[in-house]
Amino acid sequence: MREERTKSERGKGKTRARARRTDVEDTNGEASRARARAVVVDATTDAERSWKVTLTGAMRDAICHRIEFRYVIIRGEAVLQETRMEGKQARCVNHATAKARREAVEKALDDGFRHWRVERENEAWCATVNERTGEVKTSRDLSGMKVIDGKQKTRVVVVGPTSHDREKARAVKGDEPFLRALGLANVDGTIKANKRDKYKQVEEFVKILEKAHDEAATTGKAERGSASRPLRVCDLGCGNAYLTFAAYALLANAREIPTRVIGVDVKSQAREHNAAVAAELGWDECVRFVEGTIASAEVNFVKGDGEACADIVLALHACDTATDEAIVRTVRWRSPLALIAPCCHHDLQVRLKKSDVKAFPPLMRHGILSERFGDVLTDAFRAHVLRLLGYRVDVQEFVGGEHTPRNTLIRAIRTGSAASKEAWEEYDAMRDTWGVTPWLAEALAAELAEARAAVSSRSRSAL
Repeated sequence: MREERTKSERGKGKTRARARRTDVEDTNGEASRARARAVVVDATTDAERSWKVTLTGAMRDAICHRIEFRYVIIRGEAVLQETRMEGKQARCVNHATAKARREAVEKALDDGFRHWRVERENEAWCATVNERTGEVKTSRDLSGMKVIDGKQKTRVVVVGPTSHDREKARAVKGDEPFLRALGLANVDGTIKANKRDKYKQVEEFVKILEKAHDEAATTGKAERGSASRPLRVCDLGCGNAYLTFAAYALLANAREIPTRVIGVDVKSQAREHNAAVAAELGWDECVRFVEGTIASAEVNFVKGDGEACADIVLALHACDTATDEAIVRTVRWRSPLALIAPCCHHDLQVRLKKSDVKAFPPLMRHGILSERFGDVLTDAFRAHVLRLLGYRVDVQEFVGGEHTPRNTLIRAIRTGSAASKEAWEEYDAMRDTWGVTPWLAEALAAELAEARAAVSSRSRSAL
């Protein structure tokens, strides 16, 4: 009885299978095989048609056991992508020309695969080749569910050209109006080839700014920004103002934080150009530019307030001691957050050469080693001085070296905490070891003396 029911069920299954399949053709000879090949080749010659071709059933000792062809869009152009499965490896080759596409498909069909399958949105065409007899069996499957090689069920979907130009999540999107206004992006939102390095620097800087502002706000020292008290950002040494406008776009537009930004640069033409761009964008009420040096430019966020303090200080590649001047203003403003990417480091290198202390002569004997060490020591002093004056400091790489060799970023968040006695001992040891005092320490001599005195007083009170 069980055997009879099983046969009945099998019969019903075969009936359903026959209902799903139509146009079955069993033919012999080279003519039928040629017609089948023509169907496969035709399916891979037109990028506008939604086709996917799969070849399976390879010979026993074949290295490649599966080949797939489909159209993909790469940089706006449709190309035929060939994917060859060799063991667990998938090897992809893209064929751009009609000749290359046809040759690739013809070669694949000659590699001995027994099962050829062409898939479209609503149907699939299959051919099975008997290599011994030359018999070709073709069929068209009209069902919504397909069985490929009789092993795995898959649902047929649209298999037309698929874009491989995946859009990355961008902190600064290419279609931002300020990027076009500054000449970094084309009208279609793509970044110009000769501006990609600068764009990457600005984008990575802005990513760090977003995270650092949130972190600084949790300390209670940083303003979150409101209509009555907008967030104040100062870009010292702004140059062409790429970072200035990017910071405003992030904070004011993307994050909807009321923000006022001032860019400072010593060049009058930079001020004039940047102010014109701000007016063009309609941002001139919130983004202003000042002509002057980093050390002495008047930064007025509030009318009548001659020196309103900045909440966030930015400095991207200010040369030599100009970076130190940016740090000096950060400290004296007591700014809650500073993001500073140094540029050249000449001053301390000169001081090292003049120093009577030669701690490690082999290190200073070779010019390139001496120069690189001077860079590292300068930034180490900068980070430590900020630490002594109540900042939590991280020194990090903010962008890959292929975009700029000057890729060090000093991130300082004000905590107001006094430095430990050990931190002061480390600072003194560093000065004594190399026989130099950095320009920054001289500029902030009064602030450092006050901070050291507070530590000494606390130590005496503890006794």
